[in-house]
This record gives sequence, C-alpha cells and structure tokens, in this order.
Amino acid sequence: MSWSQGALHWPASAASLQANAQGVLAQIPATQTSATGRLQALAARAQYRRHPLSDAATALAGLRAELDRLLVTGRCLTVTPYQHGVGQPQGQQFSLAAPNAVATLATKLQDGADPLLPSGQLHALAWLVTGNSAEDLAKQLAILCPLLPLPEWCATLRRLTADNDTMSQPTAAKVPRWRADEPLLWEPLRPARMALGATLAQLESLARDSQTPIAKLQGLATRRTARLAQLAETLAQLGQLSGTLWHWQGQGDVASLATQLGQSSPPDHSQSMTVGALLLSPSPLTFWQELTP
Repeated sequence: MSWSQGALHWPASAASLQANAQGVLAQIPATQTSATGRLQALAARAQYRRHPLSDAATALAGLRAELDRLLVTGRCLTVTPYQHGVGQPQGQQFSLAAPNAVATLATKLQDGADPLLPSGQLHALAWLVTGNSAEDLAKQLAILCPLLPLPEWCATLRRLTADNDTMSQPTAAKVPRWRADEPLLWEPLRPARMALGATLAQLESLARDSQTPIAKLQGLATRRTARLAQLAETLAQLGQLSGTLWHWQGQGDVASLATQLGQSSPPDHSQSMTVGALLLSPSPLTFWQELTP
C-alpha cells in the first residue's frame, strides 16, 4: 500500500456507537418526565425511614476532615551516594557516610542560591537508611523501597543491584527504541472513550431495569458488604509494615533547622553507605511522623 495524504475525520466506528446509543437515550427525557410526575403524585403518601446507623455515622462526619489533614503540601530533599558532589568516590564505587549525609542536608538548608529554598516556619522530618557496605544498603532498600518509593532511593537500589561486568561491553539498541505494549490511548480517543463509555453506561443501566427495586436493593447491600470487607483487608495489608530506618524531626525556619540538624547525633562513619530524605512542610507531617515514631 502506498502513502497518501488526507485530512482528519471523526472515526465512523465512534460515530456509529454514538448514533446507535442515541436512538434509545434520546427518548429518556420524555419518559422520565412522565415517571417523575407519577412519583410526585405518590409523594404525600410515602414514608421513609432512616438507616438505623445514620445517627452514628453523622456523629463521625469529622473523620473526613481528619483524613484531609493527613495530606499536606511540602518539599522533599534526598541525598544518595551517587549524586554529584555528595558521594565520595572509592575506586569504582561511591560511598556516603551517615554524618556526611546529614551535613549535606543541613548545608542545603542554607543554600540561598536555590530559588526553591523553603521559607517561614516549617515542620521537618528526616530519614536515613544506612549500611556498612553496598550490599547491606541494598538489602535495607529492597525492604523499604516498596513501602517508601522515593524515586532517588529506588534509583540507588537499582544501581546497587545492577549486574555490571566492567570487562564486557553490552550492545546498545538503536534509536528510536521500542517500548513495552501499552494502550494506544491519546487525544482524541481518551475523551471520546470516556464520553462514549458514560453514554453506554446509561444504556446498560436501562438494560438492567428488568430487576425489581427489591432485587436492586439486595444487590446493593451485597456489594456494600463485599466492598467493606475488601477495604478492611486492604487496610490490614497496608498496616503490615517492615523495615527500619533512622529518623529525626524538628520545627523552625530553615536556619534553625540547619542548626538543629548539625547538632543532631546521626549514626557514625562506620555506616559508610547512606541514603537520606528531608521532608519540609508548613503543616504538621502527622502521618509521616507517626510512620516512624
């Protein structure tokens, strides 16, 4: 088949889906108006009883605000042995002792040349993951990275566990490179699929109208029970944490935090391989602080 040039046209497959669905959905407003009128005629005779747990649930309405307070806006600074000017070269490997990692974080808090240096009163939380060798640090990160997947920590783990043979030269793939299979879902297919999917959901809802209201309510109750069990299982699995790290917390402006960090007592230089992170936020870092009490 030869090349040809042409203008873009809306795909007939998408137009056909829309046209077929609209043949039924266009009739909904009229039938819905009629049904609403019949319901209004019965409204005066209908009585509705609240769920027996409604009052108890209303008393816990403030839990949503508590959940929202766990999500705070702030900044995260990380240090690893492989950052330029941070790690110390040792042959073909790099090292970063725990005191040097803390000193790097404290120095960065005084870097006035960085336009993104935070200001004001801040809550601070610092983490260190240490090891006395590259293998030891890799072992620690292998446990922690699935739980705290900070990009720089994960990159350090990949580098520590890479199988690099300095005597062999791997063959590099030519550019451009293939990527793994993925949904070919770009504009305008993405919004079209969302809109058409929502349209078809209306049809599917009408198709299930053969169920009686009692059957629908029973199905809803069954799905709610299953959903609550699934959520309980998910939260139980999230609570099964493992791994250890060093942690420090403080409060104040960046100058005060730099002083506090400098006066802290991190692990000694025997911990020669270290990655660290410093979280700063004007709001309390409640969740992250309680994660490492």
